[in-house]
Amino acid sequence: FTLVSFSPRMIPPTSKTFLVNNLAAGTVYDLCVLAIYDDGITSLTATRVVGCTQFTTEQDYVRCHFMQSQFLGGTMIIIIGGIIVASVLVFIIILMIRYKVCNNNGQQKATKVSNVYSQTNGA
Repeated sequence: FTLVSFSPRMIPPTSKTFLVNNLAAGTVYDLCVLAIYDDGITSLTATRVVGCTQFTTEQDYVRCHFMQSQFLGGTMIIIIGGIIVASVLVFIIILMIRYKVCNNNGQQKATKVSNVYSQTNGA
């Protein structure tokens, strides 16, 4: 049994129906309707119970909705993270290929030296 307080609602005397919002799923409630009137003897406002009823709200499967939104959020994070990682890897591979191509073509070959004479101190 759950005790929940609601803010009082004024229902016009001509209305025979009303709507109660924001109830917890799968909970037993006691609902009483009070009549408010002016007491002629004391000149104060008095209340009288018109009727009470007990009702239970239906079970709601909130967990399913929560899991669906959590799954969608996790999937989006994985997809965006995967795109970022793939972009960084492609960038690194392009830099490696560019480095190898530029270094192989840009290397100068060693010049061949012929007729080399060494200078000595005369000894």
